[in-house]
Amino acid sequence: MFRLVDRVSAYTLDQFLVFIAVVDCGGFAAAARKLGRAQSAITYAVRALEEQTGLVLFDRAHYRPQLTDAGRGLLPRARLLVEDLDDFHRHAEGFAHGVEAAVSLVVNEFVDQGLVIGALDSLRRAYPSVRVRMAVKPFGDDIEMVRAGQATLGVVAAISSLGNEFEARQLVDQALVAVAAPSHPLAAIRGPIGLGQLRGQMQIVWTRNITVTDSTDLGVHALDAWHVTDLNAKLHMLRAGVGWGSLPAHMVQEDLAAGRLCVLDMESWEGRDRMPSVSSFVIRLKKGVPGPAARHLVDALLAKGGAPK
Repeated sequence: MFRLVDRVSAYTLDQFLVFIAVVDCGGFAAAARKLGRAQSAITYAVRALEEQTGLVLFDRAHYRPQLTDAGRGLLPRARLLVEDLDDFHRHAEGFAHGVEAAVSLVVNEFVDQGLVIGALDSLRRAYPSVRVRMAVKPFGDDIEMVRAGQATLGVVAAISSLGNEFEARQLVDQALVAVAAPSHPLAAIRGPIGLGQLRGQMQIVWTRNITVTDSTDLGVHALDAWHVTDLNAKLHMLRAGVGWGSLPAHMVQEDLAAGRLCVLDMESWEGRDRMPSVSSFVIRLKKGVPGPAARHLVDALLAKGGAPK
């Protein structure tokens, strides 16, 4: 360990910066102009680096110095060292200004993840040092993670009151679409489909819990229904023609475009003349002050969702 410290301490960051500048500028004089130094200082720094490595880094027999094999081999490592030190400085500067080391996010499975990923990309570009931990959870579990402090922010699809402990900002209303495979009997019906026509066809229903009868199931119109706890499993069943059901529009848009699913024209849905929608919100606990990265992520989510900041 001490031998390593002795070897490393013999080098300076300036030596690597000068070495790279000579290569990039094509010569000692040009590097001196770029760095605003005397050419003798550039020459000294390179010679010091050569002495400490025991290698000749430049062939000076030509009009312009040429990298030797050793110089070409060490150049990418010198660049990496400088980049890592610059990254270290940016991380340290960020922490000094209160930037979080990490932001944790929980996303409801009904939410359009394209919106979330777009906002996360904005966060990555603005705060590259901040790590992100993201979980995808169903109704209830998403809100509970924020309430328990396991997630800094939640992007939730609200179907009930969130509670006074949360600050909530609405993002978008996500429409639900009733769909079935082209081979399904309901897909052959032209015109609005009445409730009587739905009752005799198997419906695939998303539910939180399959161990008990869930009296809060919404939108169940068929006499026979299969319940699943995973939206992707429901989507696969619908593609296979097992039954019909509703899903968020963003989940089925590619299948509709490719002809794997068809939109069912519903005459009514739970007493309304149109399909319902699910509102999504970005939430956080009111207690505590969000850091710069969390605030940026909230603003990016609102911008992606088209909501006012």
